[in-house]
Amino acid sequence: MEYTFYKIKTLSNTHVGSGQNSYGIVDNIVQKDVLTEYPCMNSTSLKGALREWMEKELHIDIPNLESIYGFGNKKKDKKEVDQKTNQQGTHNFFQANLLSYPMRSNKVQHFNVTCPKIISDLKTNLNLFGITQFDSELDNLINANPAEKPISLAGTENAIIEMHDIVTMKKDGLDNSDKIKSLFGNNLVIMNDDQFNKLIKKLPVITRNNLENGQSTNLFYEEVVPRETYFGFLIGCKNDMDIKFDSEIGVNKLFQIGANATVGYGCCELTKLN
Repeated sequence: MEYTFYKIKTLSNTHVGSGQNSYGIVDNIVQKDVLTEYPCMNSTSLKGALREWMEKELHIDIPNLESIYGFGNKKKDKKEVDQKTNQQGTHNFFQANLLSYPMRSNKVQHFNVTCPKIISDLKTNLNLFGITQFDSELDNLINANPAEKPISLAGTENAIIEMHDIVTMKKDGLDNSDKIKSLFGNNLVIMNDDQFNKLIKKLPVITRNNLENGQSTNLFYEEVVPRETYFGFLIGCKNDMDIKFDSEIGVNKLFQIGANATVGYGCCELTKLN
């Protein structure tokens, strides 16, 4: 298998729903990783969104999506697919994990904030699938050690983050290279795991109006991932397969994922990074 790493940047509020209700005030919550509880995008949601995008935006018909672009047969009704014509997809989609999250500050509009756990997990996962081109930059970030104060790679000092007394500092020797910016955004801050875990649990909640026949019936509360959030995910493809799929999504592309597309939710930019 050959593996390709992609970055997703949210350009608008995004709600990729978990299908579950919380037991608190929030009615609809977003998908979260089962171990870290960070927001994520499940592989099935990604695959479905990319398939729909290629069908509707690129006008690729379903037979070609299944036979040439490697999505496999789409189940069209509740009946079982004929085993003789059933075809497995040629590409393996992995979950999109959080890379950085936008947090407001008193000195800049927002920082792209990450933490050592995210960086370490990213390097481990990329190496596991033979992608090593980011190793040097990721090692530098892992060794930054933001034990007391968050470290700003953009050189912003004494900035308060999310109205908390979490003050940034500058650390010499950390290069805010183009590779780092491609992964995490232009204004990166590394926060220790404990601080990051506390702040990432406060995702924005938007009040929505439930309508029936044009009449308002009740309000509900929906969790979203804000714009300027970065995710990363892998797609694997068999070595002997046609690369037509990669050629279609191999450059910066806009696609929609999740619910509420008609009100601008889920607009994302997809970028191939290796």
